[in-house]
Amino acid sequence: MRRPICIIGLAFVIIIVIYMYIMPLPEPSFEALEGSMAVLTGQVDKKEYRISYGKEILIIYLKEVQILNPKPTNSKLNLDLTSDVSEIKGVLCYMEDTKEPRLGSHVKVQGKFKEFAKATNYGEFDARSYYEILGMQIRLQSGVIIEESAEYDMLREKLWELKRYLLSLSELCFGEDAHIMKAMLLGEKSGLDEDTKQLYQLNGVIHILSISGLHISIIGMGLYKLLNKLRNPKIASVIISICFMYCYGMMCGMSVSALRAIVMFGFNIAAGVFGRTYDMLTAMAIVGISILAGQPLYLYHSGFLFSFGAIIAIGLFYPEVEENLLGDTKLKKLMSTSLSISIVTLPVYLCFYFEYPLYSIFLNLIIIPGTTFIVTDGLICLIAAVFYLPLGKYLAIPVHLMFRFYELCCNAALHLPGSRSILGKPEQWQVVVFILIISLVILANKKLTKLQFWQWVMAAILCITMRFQSGLTITALDVGQGDSIFISDSNSGRYLIDGGSSSKKDVGTYQILPFLKAKGTDRLDAVFVTHMDSDHYNGIQALIDDMTQGGIKIKNLIMPEIGEKSRSEAYHELVDAAQKAGIKVVYINKGESLQHGKLKLTCLHPEEGEESEDTNSMSTVLYLEYEAFSALFTGDLEKEGEKAVTEYISGNIEEAEGYLTENGIKYTHIKDINNITLLKVAHHGSRNSTAQDFIELVSPRIALISAGRDNSYGHPHAETLERLENAGSLIYRTDKGGAVTVTYRDGRVSVECFLNDSD
Repeated sequence: MRRPICIIGLAFVIIIVIYMYIMPLPEPSFEALEGSMAVLTGQVDKKEYRISYGKEILIIYLKEVQILNPKPTNSKLNLDLTSDVSEIKGVLCYMEDTKEPRLGSHVKVQGKFKEFAKATNYGEFDARSYYEILGMQIRLQSGVIIEESAEYDMLREKLWELKRYLLSLSELCFGEDAHIMKAMLLGEKSGLDEDTKQLYQLNGVIHILSISGLHISIIGMGLYKLLNKLRNPKIASVIISICFMYCYGMMCGMSVSALRAIVMFGFNIAAGVFGRTYDMLTAMAIVGISILAGQPLYLYHSGFLFSFGAIIAIGLFYPEVEENLLGDTKLKKLMSTSLSISIVTLPVYLCFYFEYPLYSIFLNLIIIPGTTFIVTDGLICLIAAVFYLPLGKYLAIPVHLMFRFYELCCNAALHLPGSRSILGKPEQWQVVVFILIISLVILANKKLTKLQFWQWVMAAILCITMRFQSGLTITALDVGQGDSIFISDSNSGRYLIDGGSSSKKDVGTYQILPFLKAKGTDRLDAVFVTHMDSDHYNGIQALIDDMTQGGIKIKNLIMPEIGEKSRSEAYHELVDAAQKAGIKVVYINKGESLQHGKLKLTCLHPEEGEESEDTNSMSTVLYLEYEAFSALFTGDLEKEGEKAVTEYISGNIEEAEGYLTENGIKYTHIKDINNITLLKVAHHGSRNSTAQDFIELVSPRIALISAGRDNSYGHPHAETLERLENAGSLIYRTDKGGAVTVTYRDGRVSVECFLNDSD
């Protein structure tokens, strides 16, 4: 049997996947500890510095944690929890003081517990799951060290001190590019410039900023060859090289990709000493089994999947791709490598980032060879700077030129058509079918012609990139204390009503955009802003910025057509930003409607030119019709505004024609509204909205409330909930169930909450 360890590794992975699908690992909850002050002990496993609000703070990772005296600050804390503290694997401590503990030491720390944020929207980053993989289950804020043991890990602490010295040296040596070189050479990403990080990520070359196989190969093999040239005994060269690279990995944080690369490097150079043939896939299988045996959840870690996926691509798919590409040059080999990795890791890209940088296939042909030069020259610069700093700075000139060249290439790629293909998150069955097709193509390659080979590869790609939409879907995103509602239909209509929050920072970047991309939304036909309260619009700017970088295209920004005196500075700024980005700005008032296919959205409020000091009273109210389904979106409407809408709905309005947009979207008036399917409750469920006569008039079957958890306003208020319950409405809340999705398909309505703990 060829590669028996690889077969064992494959079987091991399949067993883990099936087991976790049938019997998911229990998700630990430390809600009872939330907000409580405590003193705990643990061993310092790792430490790092991060930039937060422009300030550098120390973060330590504690393992073997024991809670000594949790002190409740709320009624949720169960004092019997101390009997279960042995289940806490690790705590991430955000330190308040500047005292830095030594690695490996045992410390006593005091601080306030806070749970990691759990994803409450489709596509949102789940910090709780991410840190659970890393062995950290809860965080401690405002940490202060009370005691520290005398014993510590001297080797790791000295490596940490060396890293801090090299980081300082990098600042002096590389200047404006120090943040990139610190990431590439020392695994330090805390100071990485956000613009640079985003530029590299959007172009699919972010991998060069992580310590991975490429870096380990350059440094490790360079050292090994140097030792051999110095006529060291081969066994000594192997031992020294492996030990050096292991220490280098520890100094840089030992990410899963670095660990994989270091172990495989060790197998590679040791094979020659023992007269064995090095097999890359067997070595990879040994490392993979070892990592997954310790933490099966790494199967859901993007770094693990990218790292091992790239090796699988090179070991199994690359030979087939090279054989079926035309030509016989060195460029063909580079192209085959880039193409095979891009295809095999496509599911990972789509499952974690929801879009694919098409030109990364070609950019990597330039950037990967260039990175070899940058890493080599960077190491030489640091060594030179140790002895004579000006020499290090002088030798860094080629590095600066290479980075400017990288930026030029990346910016040029972003301006090419299709540079960012937003394809959405595939379903699990699509990933399985993709893997099966690619596996069969590899196994049956000898029997396939070149044309058949690429036809099957394209079939696999088509399978994983297809997205299906039938009927009407309305999702109220969980944006905390704010509003953001996404509407899509089977006619490819895509609409967003509001996008803001007063409780979540950068809601457009971290909640709205990931959701839209995960749904495969590459364009929005219209973005409605109901009124200019920040919790309804402050995330829209992030969407506009994303569009200017080749992201989701916004066709129309629709604003309430209120009087000039009521148009705030924020109103004009948003309009100006949209126009500069090439977005058409449309103004809407009572009686006008937008219709596209089966979907019709009619504005019920405000009056044209209406003015008021209260922005809520001028909220845009939209009535949606789709076959037998109807919905009413009310913004933050209250009192007088709600009374005006109630009178407008109950009146007998004659139908009158409006006007057409450039896209053929028709504006008309409406006749009447009653017995609606869905009501988006106004002003997050405030007692001053959704009055009794209004509820009796519209008679909603489903009431949807968007509000933040434990918000300071007390939304939704008990009075509003009682009125809705008495009317027989089914109430769904984002503060309880996360994002709420209402689907209308084939005459049936279904409601799904993102979280399971909805009520």
